[in-house]
Amino acid sequence: MGKMTFVFEFEDGKEPPVNAGMEFMGGKIVAAAFSDALEESDVCNEPTPDLDYLEKIRNRL
Repeated sequence: MGKMTFVFEFEDGKEPPVNAGMEFMGGKIVAAAFSDALEESDVCNEPTPDLDYLEKIRNRL
C-alpha cells in the first residue's frame, strides 16, 4: 500500500474538519497533524543512526 504526504495551507479559522477514516482523492486519511509538522525541528532534521543497532551489527561481524 502506497502512502503520500500532502501539505495544504488554509486561512486561520477556515480549516476543514478532519476525522478518522475520511477519504480524499480515492485514499483514506490515516494520520493528521493539527499543526505545521514540517516546521517542527525534530521532524525536519535528518534522522540520526540508531547507535545501539549499529553496535549490535558490528558485534556480529
